Order: sequence, then C-alpha cells, then structure tokens
Amino acid sequence: MPSHKQGIRIAILLGLLLTGLYYLWLTRNVLYPFLLGFLIAYLLNPLVCLLERQKIKRLWGISLIYAVLLGIILLGIIYLFPILMKDIDDFSARLPQIMIKVDLAQQQIYSQYQNSLLPLVIKKALDNLLLSLETGVNDFIAAILQTCLTLISHSLGILISPILAFYMLYDWYPIKDKILGALPGRWRPEVVAVAKDIDKVLSGVIRGQILTAMIVGTVVTGGLSLLHVEFPLIIGIFAGMLDVIPYFGAFLGAAPGIVLALLQSPLTAIQVSILFFIIHQLEGSVIQPKILGESVGLHPLSVIFFVFVGGELGGITGMLLGVPIAAIGKVIGKHLMNLLL
Repeated sequence: MPSHKQGIRIAILLGLLLTGLYYLWLTRNVLYPFLLGFLIAYLLNPLVCLLERQKIKRLWGISLIYAVLLGIILLGIIYLFPILMKDIDDFSARLPQIMIKVDLAQQQIYSQYQNSLLPLVIKKALDNLLLSLETGVNDFIAAILQTCLTLISHSLGILISPILAFYMLYDWYPIKDKILGALPGRWRPEVVAVAKDIDKVLSGVIRGQILTAMIVGTVVTGGLSLLHVEFPLIIGIFAGMLDVIPYFGAFLGAAPGIVLALLQSPLTAIQVSILFFIIHQLEGSVIQPKILGESVGLHPLSVIFFVFVGGELGGITGMLLGVPIAAIGKVIGKHLMNLLL
C-alpha cells in the first residue's frame, strides 16, 4: 500500500495533468498546427528510425522521406486532381437532378408505406425511428460541413505543420531527453513505462486505421469504377475518410455510393451493396479485431460507447479521438492502480 505522502503526490500529479489538459483545450486553436505537426512526426518517426538503422543520418533520412512524400503528392496532383475536379464539377451540375430523383423516390416509398397494412403500433414505431434517423443524418451532414469549415479556417496551420514536424523529427531525441530531464528522477522509470504502453496503443490505432482507410478508399474507388458507378473517386475518398471512425464509418461511407447506384438502377445498387459488404466483412473480420482489440485492449461495446461519447462532445473530431483517448486513459489508469495497490 502506498504511503500517505505518495497518495498526496499522485493526487497533485493528477490535478496538474487535468489542469494542463484543460488549458490545452482552451488554446487548441493556437496549438492546432503543433498538434498536427506532432501527429505527422509521430507517424513518420518509425520510418526515420528504420533508415537510421541502415546507417543513414537522421537529417538525410527525414529529407528522403519528405522527398518521397512530396513526389507522391505531386503525382496525385498531376494525375488524380484533374479527375477529382471533373467529378466535382459533374457532381455539382448533376446535384439538383439527383436531389429531385431522391425526393421523388422518397415520396413514392413514403406513399407505399402509408398505404401498407401494417398495424398502427408498428407504423408509429417506424415513424419515430425514421424521424430519429433523419435527424441523425442531418446532424451528421452538418457536422461534416462544420469540420470542412474548420479545416479551411486552419489552412495556414495545415500548411506549416509539415515544417514543424520536420523540426520535431530532427530533434526527436533531444526533445524527449529534455522532457524526461524535467521530471524528478524517481518518476522517470514509471513515466517511460507509461509512454511505451501509450505508444504501443496509439501506433496500433492511428497507423493501422490510416492504412486501413487508404486501402478501403482505393478498393472502393476501383470497385465502383468496374461497376460503372458515377463519381467513383469522390465516393472512394469519402468512404476512406469516414472509415477511420470505428464501426460507424463503414456504414456512413457506404450510404452515398448505394444511393447514387440506386438512382442508376436497382441492380447496380445491389451490386454496390454487395461490394461494400464484402469489403467491410474482410475489414471487420481481419483488420479491425487486431487494431481495436489487441492494440487498444477495449471491448467492442466500449469502443462503440466512446465513439458515441466523442461524437456528442466533439462531433466528427470527437468520434475520431474518442477511442484513442479512452485507450490512453486506460493505460494511465492501469499504471496509477499499480502505484496505489
């Protein structure tokens, strides 16, 4: 059992941690480029370390990685950007017509539903369910638009974050040594142990989810192109971006593709539904259990709960951060319990 003084020290440490997190939240807009820069540096650091093990100096390794990434971005701009812009222009021109078709289909389905012979109790329950679904969809669309506006407002931070990441990568070890040096000597082993466990969790979640999202986006784009569905690149990018949201992203990303396919023909909609089903079955049975099970150490119900909580508190951003924050909290809580018991 810990002594009374040790318990007081832990309580003070927790208080300082919570106070620090509170002030970080208050200054989040100012810190945004630094946080994004740290995320980029964190994702690239294993590659830099790999090159270091191959006897390549850290500065040259970072420069090489940046050159490769810049080349990939330039190739994407040269080859994919014109296609994406054409799809966006075509989609914008077709949007009024698409909305008319969707509205007509909705009215037809609703008319058939009202004329059906379902019991009144079931109809009332379905009405409430549909109303909740409509409200949820509208809120989700509003959250996406708000996220896009937020990204636009932070465009300067997004542009300078790779530069900040470069300096963070170059001074990775000195920064780490200074942070550890600022701590009391008796705390350092425990802080290092906590940091290693957090790194193990985050590396599995963040890097794994980003890789999975890229694979899903690429496969969706290719599959929709083979099925001759309109705007495959837009739908693929949308599906890949939403796929980083555990469990719910798969359904939300599939909806636009299925709706657009349904406007072409019922058969195409069935084919697209099967495509998304196969993709996400493979993802759910092979990738997700490893990423969110072994790495995070949270039960699937806990994952869903924290996605809901994150969405309620922070919208789309909260849904993305809910599970990693919960996993970090679990790691810190585990170490605190070991100290207390």
